[in-house]
Amino acid sequence: MHSLIIGGGKIGYYLTKVLIEKGYDVSVVEKEKEACQKFANDLNITVIKGDGTSVSVLEQAGVADADSVIAVTGRDEDNLVACQLAKRLYQVKKTIAKVNNPKNVEALKKLGVDIVVSSTDNITGQLEREIDSGKIKELLPLGAGNAGVFEIVLDNSFTLQNVPLMEMEIPLTLNIISIIRNETELIIPRGHTTLEIGDKLMILSKIKDKNDIFKAFKIKA
Repeated sequence: MHSLIIGGGKIGYYLTKVLIEKGYDVSVVEKEKEACQKFANDLNITVIKGDGTSVSVLEQAGVADADSVIAVTGRDEDNLVACQLAKRLYQVKKTIAKVNNPKNVEALKKLGVDIVVSSTDNITGQLEREIDSGKIKELLPLGAGNAGVFEIVLDNSFTLQNVPLMEMEIPLTLNIISIIRNETELIIPRGHTTLEIGDKLMILSKIKDKNDIFKAFKIKA
């Protein structure tokens, strides 16, 4: 997974560290020379000195190969433009923007940014959850945000169609609540239950364990 972060301030630096620890390939665009040097020296990643609203700069940073673009500069308008360019010119799957003025949240959503996070919220925690979600959708946060009910649809990378749940290597930290098949059939899982491509699973898990879903069902993130 490749994430491109626009903005190398404290939030951008923290998110970059988090994503690297999770195994992401990360590149960063930042205007200030000193900040660029800090990223390059501390984290040993690709850092492009330049303006994240510039097409040529985005291309140098690898936007064409990015699965997500996260814009966290101090200017809402720059974050919007960076996300719009990534989505419209390069069809980046997920764009995330920080807004410094909470009044701009709905405006950026209407203008095509997938996820908008206000700086008045717990921004680092929220951004981390949004970036990390990928195919996993959080339906209901639980336990003061430490756990939740998550939804995932089994895509074509799922290859365990004829294997009963009891024979899968599903850790105890993941609890399958229900299965929805063909958008209409509700299945309460049992040990002998098998899964099919297209099934929608609702799973109870701690936030820190939710990415084990990919490993348990052998599907691509």
